[in-house]
Amino acid sequence: MVAMELFAEFGYEDTSFGDISASVGIGRTTLYEYFTDKDDLLASLVEETLPSTIDEIVGRISPGISPAKRLERLTVLMVEFVAVDPTLGLLLHREVPKLSTVAQDRVAVAHQGLSSEFADAYRAGVAAGELKSLPPGLAGRFLSDMIMSAARALIDSKDPKAKLPEVTDAVVDLLFNGLRP
Repeated sequence: MVAMELFAEFGYEDTSFGDISASVGIGRTTLYEYFTDKDDLLASLVEETLPSTIDEIVGRISPGISPAKRLERLTVLMVEFVAVDPTLGLLLHREVPKLSTVAQDRVAVAHQGLSSEFADAYRAGVAAGELKSLPPGLAGRFLSDMIMSAARALIDSKDPKAKLPEVTDAVVDLLFNGLRP
């Protein structure tokens, strides 16, 4: 977790393997025994922390709500996650696209539980007549892009926690009402 603290303080790009190894009190060569490079280290951190974060988020959703309400809560909680945990949220949204293909694939696997939750809520909403059926894969891409955009709006704001209600209200409104006035 020292690496995560350094990434939060100095940014991913400006944190070197030497900075990380010095902070944990080991030589850089020793750190290379555990991680091939910084991408490998970040992917390992995501693999270690994201599944439990996803479980925690999903656990905050009442089991008896409608599929559309479940999808709404998942969306809000994921956007909220960025405001509450700006380090991991920032890394996931800004740095992962720059990682090696292997590291990106590892991060994608760590996200699978979340993707399944969204897909299950969407499919159940379509089956219940609460949500519009879209071509396969399109709904997931739209949801993902909306959440990523909302997360970026929070990351780019001066006070993500203060901006959170405005951003979550807007993303939920757009998700369920489109661009109609």
